Amino acid sequence: QREEILTLSSMFAKNGVNKIRLTGGEPLLRKDLVGIVSDLSQLDGISQIGVTTNGLTLQRHLPSLLDAGLTHVNISLDTLVEEKFTDLTRRPGLGKVWKSIEAACEEMPTGRVKINCVVMRGVNDDELVDFCKISQRLPVDIRFIEWMPFSDNGWSKGRLFSYQEMLDSVASLQLERAQDGPNDTTKWWKMEGGLGRIGFITSMSQHFCGTCNRLRLTSDGQIKVCLFGATEISLRDGLRAGVPQEEMEKLVHYALQRKHYALGGHGSAQGIADSSGNRPMTLIGG
Repeated sequence: QREEILTLSSMFAKNGVNKIRLTGGEPLLRKDLVGIVSDLSQLDGISQIGVTTNGLTLQRHLPSLLDAGLTHVNISLDTLVEEKFTDLTRRPGLGKVWKSIEAACEEMPTGRVKINCVVMRGVNDDELVDFCKISQRLPVDIRFIEWMPFSDNGWSKGRLFSYQEMLDSVASLQLERAQDGPNDTTKWWKMEGGLGRIGFITSMSQHFCGTCNRLRLTSDGQIKVCLFGATEISLRDGLRAGVPQEEMEKLVHYALQRKHYALGGHGSAQGIADSSGNRPMTLIGG
């Protein structure tokens, strides 16, 4: 519920969290999303409020979201080819996504808009140069993400296109390494003449678990301290049972103390794929 999101977000803000991202599924399907963004924007200590969206209806919602306090937008887009887009998403709409990207780039400051592209061998690994060239004409960061195993997503090691393979595929662009943030999940590069950056999220081939400071709260109120871990603790149930905030904070601390060093304790990408118990990505939020 909206009130529960605000209560938990306030608790996290009090304890040092300064960035909140609303994901899904598709967050723009929530009719109270603008209200949620407005609530979060008024919390002391919160400096960034973002959404991750498929972009299909973003253009229509963007003005009200910006007015409410939205600061960042990530748009998920895995192909620039109309036929592939329809196959991957099971619907047409690439044109709508493009209009949303252009609107976000026009209405938001440079560095606030990102395109997230999950790269899969034999599916879209031939499109990386074309994706990079978007940043030559629009002030948008392009992030390529190694395909990660989740429940029921059909992951296989043979279709994993690694960070090094991605770099090799865009070698003609002569990218130069850029500076990463202290807790960044992205390895950033820049391209001559680029208005945005080129980034790589290398969870499978070069994990960054040791510096990751992300927490996830699922739509049913479970806290996940690692994307790949199956362990969850229900903060929603604690709220509804009237657990005092001090005790809720102890629950979060307990969850963090149980976090594995790397990859949810599974050791490798194949170990994650072979495990059971974790949710599909659409039910985790990413």
